[in-house]
Amino acid sequence: MDNLIKLSSVTQAMKARDILKKHGIFSKVYRIPAVKGQGACSYGVLIKNRLSEAVDILRENNIRIIGRADYL
Repeated sequence: MDNLIKLSSVTQAMKARDILKKHGIFSKVYRIPAVKGQGACSYGVLIKNRLSEAVDILRENNIRIIGRADYL
């Protein structure tokens, strides 16, 4: 199953992708479309498994996480 980590900007998503790559976690920058009534679009990184490890790594590197979810 894929997991989505929502971040504040495309810049943060690209930084997160690079940091995770250095730790052996493959991720892909993903544009999250806007949902009517819930604000504008945002960006995040899509990863397979290892969600809690990825979140810990990003927090240790001062990447602000807005949310996370399973992505089918």
